[in-house]
Amino acid sequence: MSKNKCIFCNFKHPDNIGAEIYSGEYIPEKVMYGSEWSNGYEYEYAYLKQKNDYFVLVTLHSDNEFYSWDGDETNILYCPMCGRKLSND
Repeated sequence: MSKNKCIFCNFKHPDNIGAEIYSGEYIPEKVMYGSEWSNGYEYEYAYLKQKNDYFVLVTLHSDNEFYSWDGDETNILYCPMCGRKLSND
């Protein structure tokens, strides 16, 4: 396990998120939530987010009818990409 922050668990961006997991690039939440969810294409985003004193894995995906989006947040203790224990440091 690495003790160094990877691009996915380095929360240096203004919205406290890491790089988007599928693309490996930083995409602002505003852009992800603003995707044209109802155009018939299936979108999926996944990223880590630092909330006050805990961390979550956020997944956004097209809903079953491709009309809007569904999202899930799962509390996590370790970065799923590099294995580092997440902390506020």
